[in-house]
Amino acid sequence: MSQVMPSQVVQTIDELFPHAAQGRASHSPAMTGIISLAKAIPPELISVSSNDYADFVLAISTIEYHLRVWQARGNVGGMAPVKGMDAISIIRQVLVKCPDEFPPSATTELIFIGDRELRNSIRRDLGAATRAFDNSEWKAATVLAGAAIEALLLWKLQEPPLDDNAVQFAAKAVTAAGKCERPKPDLDRWNLDQYIEVATHLDIIRGDTPSAAKLAQNFRNLIHPGRAARLGADL
Repeated sequence: MSQVMPSQVVQTIDELFPHAAQGRASHSPAMTGIISLAKAIPPELISVSSNDYADFVLAISTIEYHLRVWQARGNVGGMAPVKGMDAISIIRQVLVKCPDEFPPSATTELIFIGDRELRNSIRRDLGAATRAFDNSEWKAATVLAGAAIEALLLWKLQEPPLDDNAVQFAAKAVTAAGKCERPKPDLDRWNLDQYIEVATHLDIIRGDTPSAAKLAQNFRNLIHPGRAARLGADL
């Protein structure tokens, strides 16, 4: 059986209950199918706040209760709202916030990153890289690992006790040493090699880590078809 993703349930809700996105939806037998789909979503994908999760469970319970009542007594009476909203709309509202993929349970939690959304995003990349590696998908594994490295270095360069002056001073130093092109003032627009060189200069990464990170960066550069053809690289 194929795995049910949150976005699939949202799409089905939008098709069957087109007004759910505005917080209202008519009642119909299709609710049974929506509940079945929602409960088939892997629990790991319902990664929302405790309040949103409580609303999600309450909405499902509300619909299930009314479906039992209607089955026993006929389609009489309306469905009770959940916190002032239609129950189907609540389910949609929660599932819109959920990802369609999740990292393996063994993937590092990255609890040192305070931003929950960023933490989960990087963790998903790490999990996807791990799955690709386990499947011998070397190109995908390296690209995804490079994306995780880039995100982690950007996060660290923006964290105290570092400030923008220290980071920009380091950027000037590595540029003067010819280690990379002069980075743009906006850290979000840097390349991976610039993150690596500046992080190395600031002693954020050390030992063999800079060399390993550069391997991922060099491989990402090779992936461009034109460059790969010119270099005769076997990717």
